[in-house]
Amino acid sequence: MKKPIKLIHTSDLHLGMTFKGLGDKSKLHRIDCQDVFSNIIDLCIKEKVSALLIAGDLFDSMDPQKSFVKFVINEFERLKKEGIQVFVSTGNHDPYKKDSVWIEYKFPSNVFVFDCANLEPKKIDGLTVYGLAYTSDTKEPLKSFEADEEDNFKVGLIHGSTTNINWDEEPEAGYRRILKEHIENSNLDYIALGHFHDLLDIKTKVKCFYSGTPEGLTFKNKGDKFCLLVSYFNKKIDIKPIKTNLREFETIEVDCTNFETDNEIRKILEKNKGENKILRLIMKGSPSLELNLDIDLLMKEFDQKYFFLKVVDSIHLPENLAQDETIRGHFIRLVRQEIIKEKDADRKKILENALRTGVGYLDKKM
Repeated sequence: MKKPIKLIHTSDLHLGMTFKGLGDKSKLHRIDCQDVFSNIIDLCIKEKVSALLIAGDLFDSMDPQKSFVKFVINEFERLKKEGIQVFVSTGNHDPYKKDSVWIEYKFPSNVFVFDCANLEPKKIDGLTVYGLAYTSDTKEPLKSFEADEEDNFKVGLIHGSTTNINWDEEPEAGYRRILKEHIENSNLDYIALGHFHDLLDIKTKVKCFYSGTPEGLTFKNKGDKFCLLVSYFNKKIDIKPIKTNLREFETIEVDCTNFETDNEIRKILEKNKGENKILRLIMKGSPSLELNLDIDLLMKEFDQKYFFLKVVDSIHLPENLAQDETIRGHFIRLVRQEIIKEKDADRKKILENALRTGVGYLDKKM
């Protein structure tokens, strides 16, 4: 009887990503991503896996900073000491091309980076991994492919796009189509996918999963993130998601139409606080001018209660503002004329806030 085979499947770490939207926390989150990768290496050692599978976009670019490459090499060396193999299929962010990191640097001997444009097999004890290099956005990796008949655990390692993903909701387009019929005709036992950033089970006859990014990268990466522990024994496959993320991205939209004070907003910020939370609070609706929103004051009160906090003012002016013959009415009419003419969204928002503040001031003085 053959011994069980265990693998860790991960993808889309995007090491070296800049996270400019996180302001002064951007560098810290880059370190988070490195820490998560180190934790995955720890997990490989703890679980005594046969191999680590990386399904593309380990790096955010094909020529990352030397420090990130050296970091990865050192982590791979830790696996080498434990006799753990690493298989890498490159992605659209870190493709296998001339002058890329995969050619310019020498990786440890336990690391196999697929360099062929078509799926090719690489075998170790009881395991065959079919992978390919990312060299073209349009290639259909599994089209007309069928794995050899053998007793080994046959795994596909691919960076590409299944057609049941709503790519309109994703930060980038779908590359390299993977059709359900191609998956089911592949003769593979398990397919480890990369490119989609959330954990996703592709419901086919063949076990097929996106592991998703192990650490949130944008506000589109909601909730917890994972890597997958894949176990194979007696032709049975078990998939176990293991939480990996250190931070949590979350977006909350609030309709402020019926708010008279900022107390409700403050309650929401207090309820959702967390030292590892990356929160974007979007304020919407058309509240009365009596609602005095001071975002700077909110940020001073709550910024330290989050890893990162962003408050977005997307509220609009009430439609029923009286444009009568009073000073207040003339002021409203003049500013609204400027708002209507303004094409730039940011300047339009400044004018709306000026109108809200100005009317509030006049109401206090009159």
